[in-house]
This record gives sequence, C-alpha cells and structure tokens, in this order.
Amino acid sequence: MRKTTLLGFTVVTIATVALMGRPRIADAGDDALRASAVKLFRSLNDEQKKQAVLEFSDKERYKEVFPAAKRPGIPYSKLTAEQKAMIVDVIKSMTSEYGAQRCLEVTKETPEGSRYLTFFGEPSDKKPFAWRVGMHHLTLVFAEFGSEKTNEFGPLLLGGNPAKTLWHEEEKIALALFAALSPEEIKKITEANKGTSQGSGAAMGKAGVKLSDLNEKARKLAVSLFEKRLAIFAADRRKVVDDIVKRDGGSENLRLAIWGAITKGHLDGGNYHWRIGSEAIICDWQTAGKNHLHMTLRGRLKN
Repeated sequence: MRKTTLLGFTVVTIATVALMGRPRIADAGDDALRASAVKLFRSLNDEQKKQAVLEFSDKERYKEVFPAAKRPGIPYSKLTAEQKAMIVDVIKSMTSEYGAQRCLEVTKETPEGSRYLTFFGEPSDKKPFAWRVGMHHLTLVFAEFGSEKTNEFGPLLLGGNPAKTLWHEEEKIALALFAALSPEEIKKITEANKGTSQGSGAAMGKAGVKLSDLNEKARKLAVSLFEKRLAIFAADRRKVVDDIVKRDGGSENLRLAIWGAITKGHLDGGNYHWRIGSEAIICDWQTAGKNHLHMTLRGRLKN
C-alpha cells in the first residue's frame, strides 16, 4: 500500500475553527443521520451532482485508500461554506462526541482540494444509497439499504500522520492486552499468523486465535479494544456492527492476530500491528511508522 507523508498544518484557519465548533447533533440515531445526508445532497446544484454521484453498485464504494489521492467525487474546494458545514453535521450525526473530535481533527491533514464528497445513488427515504467522505487517513461511509436488512458496515479508514496522541486511549488498551497474554498464547498467535498479511484492511484469513481461547484477562481486554473502536460511532451505527458480529457467531467467533511486540507506543518507537475479526468483520491497527497510523473497520455478511 502506497504511503504518503504530509506535514501537519501549523495554522488552523478561522473557517476550520468554526466548523469544529459547530454543536454536535444529539444522538438521535440513523434517522437524523439520513436526514442530514439527504439535506446535504439536496443542497448540491446540477453541476455539483454530476461530480458527486456514482451508481449505488459502483465498486468504488468498497475501495480503501489511505493516501491523499485523487478520488471519484466532488472536492471540498468546489463546495460552498454552507455545504462544508453540512458535511460536518453528517459526520457528527454518525459519530459519538469522542469519534467526532478525532475524525474532524484528522481532516486538518488534508487540503480541501484533496478531500472528496461522494454519493452512491441519489439519497431518498426509501431507496438504497451511500454517502462517503474520503481523504488522507479518513474515510467515512454511511450506507442506507431502504427496506433491505443491513449486511455491511463501512469500510471506515482512520489513523493519522502525524497521529500524535489522537488514538492514545486505544493504544493503551492494546499495550495492556499484550502484557496480559501468556508466552504460550503469544507463540500460538505468531504461529497462526505465518503466511498472512499484516497490512491494514487485509482479510483475517487463518491469522490469529479465537478470543475464547485466551485467558480471561486477555479476552476481556481484547473485547474492550474492539469496543473502543466502536466507541467512535453513534449508537445506531454501533448496532450495525454488533448485529454483524452476532449473526456471524458472536464475539466467540472473533480472533486476535498480532504482528510484533506491543510493548511501547508508536510515539516511543513501537512497531506493531494487530487485528481483531472474522470472515465477516475486520478491525485493525497498522503502525506505519512513528506518528503514522492506519486503522480499518469494516463488516460484510455473505448473502
């Protein structure tokens, strides 16, 4: 996976401060999120829609790209200030306060010309559609399936460069989890990982061991680590992931894979990767370098 390093901005514009300061929409659920997305779409003029809209079935919806690359959709630089503010409202509708703070902080890494808004299908109250923002180290997707049962979530990409202490709370749990594993458990995980990919977003494959096979303390910490990632999202969004996990066999079917020793944080030179998941769900963390993180969360059940 190609990696691009961008210098962090040292100046925060007045406009960015204004967007960050917009009040978070109360956790009213996916109804509020859907309404925010529809409102944003309806604010686009015909020329903007030509750039912003792809077919709902377009495979672009499933692409996972961390660098600040050109993407299908309309760049923020071609949106009005009011439309950019609406994007913030959609982000705040799909995230918790904890998640919104971090997602909006990551957006500062990317100039507006490299931030993209994309709709897959035209938003309505009954037909399937998806909304996506994509940029350097941040991809957020909300998919609405109308009357059909939701079988997928994301893909969501997070991280940062510079990541600083943005994901420190999650890393603390990973450090405690590794410390709780016995030498025998670490050996089993290492052996199971042979021949598997440690890159962010890679399939679980045969990597890792089941959480149910870990000692009690490690098992609880692994569940806590997974739940910390879910804490980024609003309650209704979390329910989608919980439902996918439940229908895939529950937490007992989740596995833990670790590459490298999680004995110190990335800012202190730690270089490790971890993944919790199954065939249906992927939650991972890739240390791409000091101050450089890639994090993926996605779920998809086979029909």
